[in-house]
Amino acid sequence: MDERDELEAPEGAAEQFLNWRERMREFLRQLFDMQFQQLITPRMLPTIYLLAIVASGYAVLAFAVEGFARSTGIGLFRLLVVAPAGFMVLVTVSRIALEFLLVVFRLAVDVSQMAGHTGDIASGLPRIQFWKGLLGGSRPRGR
Repeated sequence: MDERDELEAPEGAAEQFLNWRERMREFLRQLFDMQFQQLITPRMLPTIYLLAIVASGYAVLAFAVEGFARSTGIGLFRLLVVAPAGFMVLVTVSRIALEFLLVVFRLAVDVSQMAGHTGDIASGLPRIQFWKGLLGGSRPRGR
């Protein structure tokens, strides 16, 4: 490692720190956007998932510790059998719920884009006045 590499490393760290500060500033700006112009929930999902994993681990560990307070046998059973299965179930349910939420947000974006395209397409088509016939307006002749 020469002197050039040592000098460039702090610049990379400083650049990452500035990038992090800018991302945090942007996140806070979007968080307090009272007009809801941009959705931040999809960006928060990885953090929410991490919190769900930590909370699941804490919950099953507390459940196992409570079992040890009752007796060693119950505590071992909870620690070795119930806790791993419970952890997997909690994390799986959290993941499914967050993926469902992400699909809903992506669907909303896609529907919004389709609505814009539909408006563009419909503006170029001639209007067909079939509602007048259905509502008793002009009737066809010959009857």
